[in-house]
Amino acid sequence: MKYEVGKVFYLVGDENLKVIPFRIVEEVTRTTLEGVEKSYIVELPDNKKTRAKMSQLKGSIFEDLNSLKVHMIENAKKAIEEITFNALSIAENVFNISAIEEIASNIVKSEELEKENINNNVQNESNEDIIKVDIGNGVIANMKVTDLEKVN
Repeated sequence: MKYEVGKVFYLVGDENLKVIPFRIVEEVTRTTLEGVEKSYIVELPDNKKTRAKMSQLKGSIFEDLNSLKVHMIENAKKAIEEITFNALSIAENVFNISAIEEIASNIVKSEELEKENINNNVQNESNEDIIKVDIGNGVIANMKVTDLEKVN
C-alpha cells in the first residue's frame, strides 16, 4: 500500500469492529547503515487531533471504503458460515438429524426465496405502466413508460 502525506485511510480495530479514519500527516525517512526506513505519523479524528506512529495502530488498514466494505462483508460471511455450521453440528449430534437432509432443505428454501425476491422486484412491461422515478432530495415522480422516450 502506498502511503502519502495528506491521504486518509481507514482502520478496522482488532479488538472491536469500529472503523476509524485517520490521515497521514508526516513521513519520516531514516537512513542507517542497514538501509532506508520509512515510518509515518498519523492524525486521529478526536477533538485533540491526536498524533501517533502508524506502527502503533492495531488493526487492518484500508485505502478506501470499498475495499473496507468488501473485507467486512467477507468476514461477516465467514462468521455466519461458522455459526450455522456449529448449529448444524449440534443439531446433528443432539437431535440425530442428517446434515445432508438439512443442507439440501436449506438450499431449496434459499432458491425459493431468491425466486420470490426476483419476482417481487420485476415490473411487468407495458407501455401504459407508470413507474416511480427518484429525482433527488426525497422527491419521487410518477412517469409513464411511454414518456421515457420524450426525455431522451
